[in-house]
Parts: sequence; C-alpha cells; structure tokens
Amino acid sequence: MFVHIDCNNFFVSCELVSRPELQGTPVVVANENENHGGIILALNQEAKAVGLKRGNPLFQVTKIIERNHVTVIDVHHNLYHEISGHIMDVVRQSEMVLDFVQYSVDEFFGVMPDDDPVRLRNYLQQLKDLIWQETQIPVSCGAGLTYTLAKTATYFAKHYKGYHGICVMPADKRQQALLQVPAKDIWGIGWRSIKVLQQRNVETAWAFTQLSEQVVKSLFGIRGVRTWSELKGIPALVLTGKSARQQSIMYSRTFAQMIGSKEALLTQLNNFTSAACRRLRAQKSLCTSVSLFVATNRHREDLPQYHNDQTIRLHTATDDTIEISSAVKVLLDRLFRSGYLYKQAGVILSGLQESDGIQLDMFADNYVEESNRRKKLMQVFDRINAKHGSNKLHFSGQGEASGEQMAGFMRPHKIEDDTD
Repeated sequence: MFVHIDCNNFFVSCELVSRPELQGTPVVVANENENHGGIILALNQEAKAVGLKRGNPLFQVTKIIERNHVTVIDVHHNLYHEISGHIMDVVRQSEMVLDFVQYSVDEFFGVMPDDDPVRLRNYLQQLKDLIWQETQIPVSCGAGLTYTLAKTATYFAKHYKGYHGICVMPADKRQQALLQVPAKDIWGIGWRSIKVLQQRNVETAWAFTQLSEQVVKSLFGIRGVRTWSELKGIPALVLTGKSARQQSIMYSRTFAQMIGSKEALLTQLNNFTSAACRRLRAQKSLCTSVSLFVATNRHREDLPQYHNDQTIRLHTATDDTIEISSAVKVLLDRLFRSGYLYKQAGVILSGLQESDGIQLDMFADNYVEESNRRKKLMQVFDRINAKHGSNKLHFSGQGEASGEQMAGFMRPHKIEDDTD
C-alpha cells in the first residue's frame, strides 16, 4: 500500500528539539520583527488551546500571548529543511519504505509491499517510533490504496485521537472514510474548485467520487480526474524524486512597514526574485512563467484597498536572475497604483522544467553564446554567496538586507499545515 508521513506542527517541533524546556507550554513560530508585526505561521496544541490560530497577526493577539505566557519564536527555514533531510535519511536507512519521496518540507510518501492492515499498522508504528528516536519530531502516518487515500488516512490520524497518529485505510473502509471527509479537505482540490463543488451540493469526498468522469473532467480538467480516480482507489499519480520537486517557487513578504513608493517596492521584489532564482538553480530547474502579486493592508479598513496579480509567460525557460528580474519590473509597471500603501507582495516562478533539454528561442540572435555567458555569471554569484553569505554579492536593484535576513516573512514554500 501507499504510505504518507506528515510531521506534526513541524516548525514548532523543530524549534523544540533545541529548546525542550518549552515542551508542554504554548509556543508559536512567527515572522516577528522589531515592530512586533508579522503573523503566526505555526503553533503547537497548547497555543491552539488558548485561542491562537495560524495566520493571526501578532498585533491582534498580543493580549492572549502575554496573558498565557506564549513563547514567540522567529521562523528559521534553514533549520526546518535540515531536519527534513535528516528524516529522509532515517527512513531510507531503515529500508522499510520503497520509493520514498519528499513531497514538501514536512511531508513524505512511499510504498510498503503489504496490504494487511494489522501488519501495516505495526510497520508504521515502528517507523513512527524510529523517526522520533532519531530526530525528536512527532509524525502522523496514513496508508491507502493510492497516494491520495494515504494522505486522506493521515487526515484521520491527525484529527482523531483514537488512531494514535496512525490510520490504515483498507479497501472495505474507503466509503465509510470518505463520507466523513469534507470536500474542502480533499488533497488536490483548490479553493476555486471548492466553490464549484458547493454549487453542485458536493459536500464530502465520497460525493465527489460519485460524479461521472466526464463531469469531473469538464469541471476540473485532467488533474481533477486524477484526484477523482485516486479517491476511487485507482492509482493515477506518479511521485518520483524529480516529479516531487517544487512545481512552483514563491517568495513573499508581509512588510513591517507599509510601502507607498514604487522604487522601494521594486527593491523588495528584486530581493525576492534573487532568492527565488537561487532556489530555482539549486534544484536544477528552469521557469517558464513569472507572476507577481501586490496587496494593501486588509486589516486597515481606514485606508484605500487594492490587490492584484499578473503573469508573464517567458519565450524561453530560464533560471537567469537578470532576465526574470526584468519580467518582474514589467509586471510591477502594470500593477502598481499610486496613492496606495502596500503591505504584502510576492514573486512566483512557475511552469518549472528540468534545466537540461532546454528548448531554445529560434528567433533570438546569438542566444546560445549569451545564455552560456549568463549561466557562468549566475554560477559565480551562487558560489560566492554560498561561501560568504546568502546575499554577500547582489545586483544593484536589490536592497542591502535581502533574502531571509530581511525583517518580515519570506516564504519559499507553504505555511505549515494547521492540522495537529
């Protein structure tokens, strides 16, 4: 059966490894800055119990934090990726899981060559105990006939204490389980799709499987059909080391101070672009689309509100910071509106493909020569920054304090899941 391993309250769990004295006390991880701004990114059960939630702006919950002696820890993405890699090594060395793949910083998939629920649960318990013993990170585990059903099983492992962090979903329990899963919690169903399902009175995962394939395809395309098939117990997804790499890279930030200047906003966006391109090259990918979004402070109802986003599709896939920064500038020219104070902005690189096998632009003069020259330049930048600091060498359009060193939240991946 397919198995899914999900780290519990991962950001907080990572922080507690080095600060065990905080175990049993309310702890949150946030992008706190010198002005006490930012939002809560992750929290443990004790913090949830006092009324805090993921996404709470810190300034709105100051009294709750002070009254309940909540510890606020700044986010450390490098630490989380390091521990995630350690978990990968532990599971691989155990040789208990086949085709083991890291799907995100806190999620993993694999295969166990057994379909007996009792034996599977015993194996997963051994694996769960081993991960805890070696890393001190608590995990929840699920097993099912497909990747999607395995992740759905983890949903039960997280939400129902009776499972003790492990849920195996055999074929004869599939209908019973899917009847209890809200449609909004189906893995692979986005918020736009949820609205479509609500219009059709599809409230559960089981109800979704009862739609015809033709209807699902017309509404959600081939990706929706794959999710539909997986929920019906028919494997339709393939996850390998290459396919599990990030399919998009996003860097965004909620600014400590609102920004009204186009030049100042562009400086921040250039910082994001540089960091995103470093990650793009690190995973040996190229992007074909660049997106930009900007937004004002929705909590300041006394101020004019504006939010917008746009995308540019590149003629040729690239990992060149200079080229991608040029696209970001074009997008900002289109999106920027004077008279507004911007609180958040972000750059998204998507349409990723492997860096070998690039399709050249046949209309570009001397493209190969110029591409090779730029590639060498980017390698020099990455090598120097890797040795001396993530932003020791930067382009003129960037600020002095960029990347992860800037105050505020910079996210190269999703905010941690809010489930237990």
